[in-house]
Amino acid sequence: MRRATRGPRNAVLARGIYLVARTVGLLPAPIALGLGRALGSAAHGLLGKPRRLAREHVALAFPELGERERVALVRATFRHAGQSYAELALWPRLARDAEYVQIERRELLDEALAGGRGCLAITGHVGNWELLAARIASLGYGLSVVARRVNDERFDALVRRFRGGAGMEILLRDDPRFLANVREALGRNRIVAMLIDQDSRGGGVFVPFFGRPAHTPPGAAILALRTKAPVVTVFIHRRPSGRHVIRFERVPIRPGTGKVMDLTARFTRSIEDAIRESPAEWVWWHERWRRQPDGETSVDELSADA
Repeated sequence: MRRATRGPRNAVLARGIYLVARTVGLLPAPIALGLGRALGSAAHGLLGKPRRLAREHVALAFPELGERERVALVRATFRHAGQSYAELALWPRLARDAEYVQIERRELLDEALAGGRGCLAITGHVGNWELLAARIASLGYGLSVVARRVNDERFDALVRRFRGGAGMEILLRDDPRFLANVREALGRNRIVAMLIDQDSRGGGVFVPFFGRPAHTPPGAAILALRTKAPVVTVFIHRRPSGRHVIRFERVPIRPGTGKVMDLTARFTRSIEDAIRESPAEWVWWHERWRRQPDGETSVDELSADA
């Protein structure tokens, strides 16, 4: 019955998400953000499986926390997600607000683009990553976001509508011309942004993430080694005031050295550091450690010289 009704249910849900976002986007920002936090709190109470998974994963990542602290962290994660949803509804106002979304070390991005070869920007589902992208695009940077097509066309359309409206270009990972499209984007001196902190379908390598092996897509490392494009990491964090700060870091890759697994591990450490800085701002309900290595993992076919 659930399979048979999945299509209609998804259609109703997608339409509901769109209409609620349109309504929230018309509200004054303080009211909209408060409503977003309330929606997050409601989701925490209603969505039993995501709440359970989040608590289990927080316990794996932070075994030093007590039960009460873990519960509070997961509740804060849902509230953050709700507020992030409201911020996306408000993005035309917020993304262009230099006070609401501040940027630190922007010069590192400009230096990476100065050579005219584009750059790779590595990030994760930390903070309001969609607001991060909208803010960078609003400043006039050419931004191409690597993504996979969402299984349900209605939800995929919602994502494409937001990203297209914010001025982003989408590069689909399952496009047969994906590598050529990335090279072409870099040739236009664009930022190619990649989120690599989820156990997505397809090949991957196991690298440490909070002390446990995590199946991680190697595409960012492969592209960095093949294209020789400059690489930055970029993350957005919510400050106590509720506003955000975006921070860039350069990732130097020495010529003649480097393997895909090593570089993927470096990128993943950067994401873990960003999560540890703001642990309530990651998607703890994602099953990051779902797949585990069976015996030794061979990545010879993924090795590459820089």
